[in-house]
Amino acid sequence: MTRIEKSTEIRAPPEKVWPLLFWDRLPEWHPYMKRAKYTSKKRAAVGATAHVIGEAEGQKFEYDAETTEYVENERAVWRTTSGNWTAFGSTTLKPTEAGTKVTMVTNYELPYSILGKIIDRLKARKSMEKGFEKALENLKSMVEK
Repeated sequence: MTRIEKSTEIRAPPEKVWPLLFWDRLPEWHPYMKRAKYTSKKRAAVGATAHVIGEAEGQKFEYDAETTEYVENERAVWRTTSGNWTAFGSTTLKPTEAGTKVTMVTNYELPYSILGKIIDRLKARKSMEKGFEKALENLKSMVEK
């Protein structure tokens, strides 16, 4: 699996950042997320599920995700349950003197066995890293307005 981890510090308390981390809010600031909606009645809890549609480098992706760990204003962990890639990840908020450190982590594996590994090494990983960096820049800008 490939691991992408990026962090930024936002000049705002965790309580102000947290609401923007819900699946249905990601398209507002994450450049690769085009649509996301909850498919469960639960939104902020372990077991909440969402359907996500996105595009990166001209490649469309679609998957279902489930929240596997949830501590409000601190940490959410998720995993894919179906779709065209296998992934799990987390978003963690830690209070700092200046505000909040936001850390996003995704571990993923592209389909197609060895071909997927080659594509990941040549293109996908770099694109994912750039996407995470841009997403965190956008989030920071949104919150600090």
